[in-house]
Amino acid sequence: MKKHQGYESQDSNGKFVTKDLKEKIQHGDKQFRMSVYKTYVPSFSNLVLYSHWNEELEFLIIEEGSAQFYIGQEKIKISSGDVLIIPPNMLHSASRVDQGEIVFYAVLVHYNFLSSFENDIIQSKYVSSLFLQQRQYPSVIPKDKDSQMGLFSVLKEIIHVYWNKPAGYELKIKAMLFDILFRLEVCAKDIDTGMGRARGSHHSLLAIKLLAFIQENYSKRISLNDMANQVNMNPSYFCRFVKKQFDLTPLELLNQHRLLEAVNLLETSDKKVVEISNLTGFSNVNRFTETFKKAYGYTPTHYRNNILDCSCKYLGGTC
Repeated sequence: MKKHQGYESQDSNGKFVTKDLKEKIQHGDKQFRMSVYKTYVPSFSNLVLYSHWNEELEFLIIEEGSAQFYIGQEKIKISSGDVLIIPPNMLHSASRVDQGEIVFYAVLVHYNFLSSFENDIIQSKYVSSLFLQQRQYPSVIPKDKDSQMGLFSVLKEIIHVYWNKPAGYELKIKAMLFDILFRLEVCAKDIDTGMGRARGSHHSLLAIKLLAFIQENYSKRISLNDMANQVNMNPSYFCRFVKKQFDLTPLELLNQHRLLEAVNLLETSDKKVVEISNLTGFSNVNRFTETFKKAYGYTPTHYRNNILDCSCKYLGGTC
């Protein structure tokens, strides 16, 4: 996966997230607390977006392809033309649902960017309540429903203005963001049926705790009970919790993180496959190879020797 305009590449070693999975990158600066990013996911990358959370309100639009997003306890499939709204402080991630390249843009907005010194009705009724999650909008605005709202086109204009920075662009961006909130306020209730709202702050915190434990201990032998104990659940309920939160079994969740670590080592080191297998917590190299091939369609050796050679395709070169 390649990301532009300052957004981090796929993280597999904690470089861009803290132990509790909060994103480390500051979006914008103290004078202008918003930012825009473009993400390109090549066809051979299974993971679209790693699990993390950030303080900002996030608007995301899909330009090409489709992906399965997990926001809190919600599982949402979005495709080209759809608009996704991710509340502040909500754990979220994404995976692919079919083959092909995926391109999406993210607009992240900090509370301080929209807030004012005066606690007027705009501040209290709309801005503060939105960031405190007391005011919620649908998690996704599908392309066919957006025809009456026009959010996709406004977000595209924000992206254009942000990157081109004409005179007074700061005013334009702030005005367009308030325009988005106005459109949501006017139209969201009419198109809310069946669209869902991001929910599950408590479960999101438990998921963050679990993922932090996996991130710290993936190289060790971890049992089902070990993971369940981290969130004070019995194993049976824990399995249902993980399935609902991530659409994976606990073992699949653990192996997903181990595979991300393995891919990172394959890409950035000359360590042998058997050594990488040991470093990422797999019981033996055969198990590692089997799990890797099931997830990526290639053995670790083939991935290193052949697939990585084609990464130049999405870095601007040719294979």
